[in-house]
Amino acid sequence: MTRMNALTQLCLDFGRRRWEHVLGAAYLFLLAIPLAAQTVRPLIDENVVKAPGKQASGRVEYVNDSLEDLVVTMNLQSYTVSDTGELSYRPLDSDIHVKLSTMSFRIPAKQNYYVYYEASADKLPSWFVVYGTFSGFKARTQAGFKIQVTLPHTVYLLSKYHVQKDELILRKAEYHPNLKKIVVRVDNIGPSFGRVLEADASSGKGKMEQGGFPLFPHSERQVEIPWENSEDPDKLVLHLETFKVEQKIRNVAQ
Repeated sequence: MTRMNALTQLCLDFGRRRWEHVLGAAYLFLLAIPLAAQTVRPLIDENVVKAPGKQASGRVEYVNDSLEDLVVTMNLQSYTVSDTGELSYRPLDSDIHVKLSTMSFRIPAKQNYYVYYEASADKLPSWFVVYGTFSGFKARTQAGFKIQVTLPHTVYLLSKYHVQKDELILRKAEYHPNLKKIVVRVDNIGPSFGRVLEADASSGKGKMEQGGFPLFPHSERQVEIPWENSEDPDKLVLHLETFKVEQKIRNVAQ
């Protein structure tokens, strides 16, 4: 089975629109076999609830665009994201309570299916992943193994309080010319969840845009932005929903 950690990482690191464009092609590339696309949408649900213990509800659509009937089984997991974006999975935390309308179902060829959920958490913010594993493919891998495709849907349970500008500290904005990359490190010192929608690095003659990434409470996050322009970058801008953070980029000799 392919757990598709790389896809979950994309789900966390990229904005919704960019992720939706690359989803089908990305998992096909990872499997390296000619399958029609299976899709989950939306990829991220951000639910604002009034208080811990209050319930959020939503639905997830699973699309079978292949020419054969498939079975989908559901699995719930909690996860932790490291400061460099690596994900560590574990069974669903006991203080997160989730009810799915079904734990398994069959999708006919070229059809879709909706799974509904109800979720609450003893503390806010909280987050978890709903995994849908597609099985029943007639094709097999080159080694003869059965194929299973696992796609993630990430759910956030958030308070009405969003991260504030003074709760974000840009610890690092450095350009490494030998590596042709900009290293950015941002610290969320507050108790609320935040999301960078886009990170822009620019010089007088060029600009590079990096997809968004989450900022978890009381944690740091480091990202790297490739830089191919001839002129060194001098300005970094992080775009959030209601404000932006700017800082000069320091050139670091290797």
